[in-house]
Amino acid sequence: MPIEEPNVIPQTRTSKTEQNIRKDVTATSSGKPVFKIQILTSDRKLPAQSRLFKGLTPVDSYTENGIIKYTYGEDTNYNKILRLKRNKVDSKFKDAFIIAFKDGVKMNINQAIREFKNNR
Repeated sequence: MPIEEPNVIPQTRTSKTEQNIRKDVTATSSGKPVFKIQILTSDRKLPAQSRLFKGLTPVDSYTENGIIKYTYGEDTNYNKILRLKRNKVDSKFKDAFIIAFKDGVKMNINQAIREFKNNR
């Protein structure tokens, strides 16, 4: 007797809780570095209202090397992101750190800070 394969129907709807997690990195069209605070990583998708986010909303996500990385905050002003990290994130995520993207591509943070300082 042959074994029947189960029918798998891909899920196409996004739950309301997942809508608070913005997918992919949105970069400004100005070509300036965009700074974000990386708060945690996971090998699976987390719901937007996950306790792991410790009340921070909205949370963005992007995938790098098969790992989903979650970020909070987004600004072209490095000083604003640094203040946000110190005032709101550090007490909840002691291992959080600032990352940078340019034109939607992750870039070296030191180079991004140099560009920010040169463009002020």
